Amino acid sequence: MTPKVGEIAVQRIENSQQGFVSVALSQLAFEALSGGAHNGSPRRVAHQMEGAIRCYLEDRDANRPAWRYPPFLRGSEVQEDVELRLSIDGELWRAFGAEASRQDVSVQQLAEHAAFYLAAELDAGRITQRILDELESNEESGSN
Repeated sequence: MTPKVGEIAVQRIENSQQGFVSVALSQLAFEALSGGAHNGSPRRVAHQMEGAIRCYLEDRDANRPAWRYPPFLRGSEVQEDVELRLSIDGELWRAFGAEASRQDVSVQQLAEHAAFYLAAELDAGRITQRILDELESNEESGSN
């Protein structure tokens, strides 16, 4: 079963709910997730998009100014230049859909925003800092 854009088709895989969902992004968002490469692999970018969704939801309470969907873009439509097929945890996708509803935007709009959000995080080096902080935390908890 091939899902329509934004719809999830769930399949049970080893005691977990794994879903397949199609997400359409603009070429600009696709390139942002592929690190600026015009010929980024759709499979690699789909993996990055899954990470973007996870990162976006994990930062929900971070109070970063760029986290919320920009109000001035609410009425705009997302350009659907590139369609990605994601293999994603059903709970994660439902949480993402709920967040889109909470912000009163479409899942497509929030997916595009999450893609740019992750690209900005990677560019700013925050991911590196998170990794270093987590390693330090793990070392401190391991020494007790």
